[in-house]
Parts: sequence; C-alpha cells; structure tokens
Amino acid sequence: MRLPIACRLLPALLSACCAAAPRTVTILTDNGYPPYSYEAAGEARGIYNDILRAASERLRGFRIELKPVPWKRGLAELEAGRALALSPPYYRPRDRPFMQPYSTPMLKEKVVVYCRTAVMGRPRPAWPDDYQGLRFGSNAGFRLGGDAFWALIGLNRIMLEEAPDARTNLMKVIRGHLDCYLNDKLSIDLELARLQQQGLYRESELREAATVSEEQGYVGFTDRDGGRFPYKQDFLRELNQALSAMKRDGSVDRIVGRAQEAARTQPPSSF
Repeated sequence: MRLPIACRLLPALLSACCAAAPRTVTILTDNGYPPYSYEAAGEARGIYNDILRAASERLRGFRIELKPVPWKRGLAELEAGRALALSPPYYRPRDRPFMQPYSTPMLKEKVVVYCRTAVMGRPRPAWPDDYQGLRFGSNAGFRLGGDAFWALIGLNRIMLEEAPDARTNLMKVIRGHLDCYLNDKLSIDLELARLQQQGLYRESELREAATVSEEQGYVGFTDRDGGRFPYKQDFLRELNQALSAMKRDGSVDRIVGRAQEAARTQPPSSF
C-alpha cells in the first residue's frame, strides 16, 4: 500500500526542522562588575550582557544563554575546560594561557586610579612609581595596572588587597583601610554616585589620581576542553560577525547610552 505523500515526506521535514534548531551556548558572566556585568534577581545584567543578548538575536545556528558567576570561579571553570566561554575578560594571553581564542572586542574601557584626597597631598604624576608605599584595592581575579605595577607588588613596595566588587573596595578606601582603588572609570563613578546618594560618601573624600590604560572587554574561550565543545569555532565565527555588525551600525553605542542613563536614575539598591 502506497503511503500518502505527506507521510512519505514527514521524516525529511522533521529532520530539516531539527537541523535548523539553534544550539544553546552558555557564556559565564561576571556577577560583580556593575554597570558592565552583574547579577540581580538571579539574572545576568549590565552593558556586556545586553550586548551579548542583542548579538544572540543575530546568530543563525546558536542562541546565547548567560550564567552569572563570581569572576574567579569563571576563570577556574575555563581553566579546567568545564565551561566554554567567559565574559568580559581583558586580553591577557600571558596571564591566562588557558584562555584562547578571544572574540572580537565588545567595548573599550578606561582604567583609572582613585585615591583618598588625604594621600594626594603631593603630586603623583608618574604611574606607578609615585604610588609606592600605598595600599591598593582591586577586584578579585582582575589583573589591572600593567607589568610595572605588579612588579612593585611583588617587591612589597605597593600593597594589594582583593575584594569581590567595586562597592566593597571603595568603602575600604573611604573608611581609610586602603589608599587607592584601581578599576574602570565608569564603574567607579557610578558606584560613587550611589554611595553618595546613600550618605556613605562625600565628593571631596576621593580624587581621580591617574589614568592607567584603556582596555577592551572580550568573550574569552577555553582551550582546555579537549574537544568537549566541537562547535566552538563555528560559534565564535558567528559571534564575531554579529559583534562587528553591531559596532558598525551603532547598536553597541545605543546599548551603552541606555545603560548609562538607567544607572544614573536607578535607586541605589538596584545593584
């Protein structure tokens, strides 16, 4: 008995539908780096996560799932080869040999130093030599400041303490437990604005002391997976195409503008 044509075509149609279904790819994201990448109500929020969600809509064969984690845990997951990708590392191939390749850069950040006004009684124009003897704060797992800065830390000429996020570090500086804090300028400025709204900070207490560098945020991929993610190169190619197109057509700039405005108008408890 000859089957109806619809029945004969059904296996092929089902196969085509399954082949066209996009693969879900999980990217770990920093859960403590506002306004760029942070966790709120269990969700990944911030500028980089908005960029990645918008990029996901442009991918043909993939969809991006974002999973917020503490930064150092994300690095450990990539180093062990258990996770495919982490957002948004700076380009540090020497410090993180397990992280290759990197996506096209998503966004440029300006890294600065803020210090207590009391320790800036004399000019400190030379970074990092003029900052010897001071106590610095940094976000855990970040590697900012340049080789000369880290060499001075290794020689105990600069003291460094790590904390999970900008707010914790800034409160240590404000209370005099640390002298300076090193991070992205927008992240520092917006956190200081929130602390000021809460009555925890007066504008005269800290000063922007030095511009250290300009850094770009990427999606970094593990090279320790041993073939666990065979689609890695295909996903990277599509992601790079989407990110490049978003920068060309102004989508990234619009996301940054919306996030900046929202951050200025949100209540202090939003982060």
